[in-house]
Amino acid sequence: MFRSVQSWIGTACVLLVVSIGGSVVAVGGPSVVETLIDRPGISEYCDTAAIDFADATESIELVLSTAEIDENPLWEQLLNAHARGVRVRVILDESDWAPSITQRNRPFLEGLARNGIEARTDDPAVTTHAKLAIVDRSVVIVGSTNWNRYAFTDQEQANVRIVDDRVGAAFGAWFDHLWAGGQAIVPQVDIDETWARKGPRIVPLPDSGGAGSYAAFVLATLSRAHASVHVVLYRMSIYPDYSGSASNRLIDGLIRAAARGLDVRVLLDDCSFYPESADANLMSALYLFEHGVPVRFDRPEETTHAKLLVVDGEHVVLGSTNWNYYALEQNVEANVALLGMPEVADVFDGFFDRLWESGRAIGRDR
Repeated sequence: MFRSVQSWIGTACVLLVVSIGGSVVAVGGPSVVETLIDRPGISEYCDTAAIDFADATESIELVLSTAEIDENPLWEQLLNAHARGVRVRVILDESDWAPSITQRNRPFLEGLARNGIEARTDDPAVTTHAKLAIVDRSVVIVGSTNWNRYAFTDQEQANVRIVDDRVGAAFGAWFDHLWAGGQAIVPQVDIDETWARKGPRIVPLPDSGGAGSYAAFVLATLSRAHASVHVVLYRMSIYPDYSGSASNRLIDGLIRAAARGLDVRVLLDDCSFYPESADANLMSALYLFEHGVPVRFDRPEETTHAKLLVVDGEHVVLGSTNWNYYALEQNVEANVALLGMPEVADVFDGFFDRLWESGRAIGRDR
């Protein structure tokens, strides 16, 4: 059953497995993982981020696709943190293909500048789609929530809060490269080493410059699934003329898992306000259904903005990445894998179950 008010909070000895300088680092230690699931009228993300910003002593670093001031309860928390000496830095998207994004972000950037807070935009040719907050290089909040009223109050979102110095350092190093304006160095994940280990593991999966770390990791996760794969996505695209695209390979990974007899189900947003996205989701849904994967859409009046994968009831991958060409192969995105954590997976599976039960099926579920 979906836990509508309180998310699970737990402490575990978590292994962080990334490649640094060609060697695998796996360090055990206490970590805290807190699920932050938003639904209309309930924003665990906003409530939690406000507390973390109020408690910040050294730094707050944000990488955001969009951010607005109006009806944003986190705005005052940023100003207050800056006023007490916390270094606040913000990276926002500037888009040469979607001027509305640039216009939407401009008041936020100007407001930060008026208050002496450091902020900058990305290269207009690059799409920064991440939703990442790092506090004191020890607390990381990552997921699907943009900074606007609709994201905070009206949409279905999936985020996670992680308290771990090593996770903070990994995302922090990535932030530093983005801030410097250069090509961000993406941590290289040794996938085989990661899956060979047992127990709880946290794997940071930032993406930029076409690194494809998220797609590679999800493909490996799908190939290792043995019981179930539950997916919630805002956007999914299939490309008939580009069979080798990352999106096609992920979709085919779902089909192969279903062919092995696994419980594979996909919940997609209706995207009723965006015809191009609606068409892409419908085409992908029909392709999956024709290949034996049950698909449902949310209700037209809902916006399901999460990007979530729950595998075998113990592994979770979530963040900002949709399954389409730009998201998987070009954008600046931020994701994380939480492996060997059945308590965390149970909460996100409850989120999936609630959406699935109220969703609208493509044909008759098999």
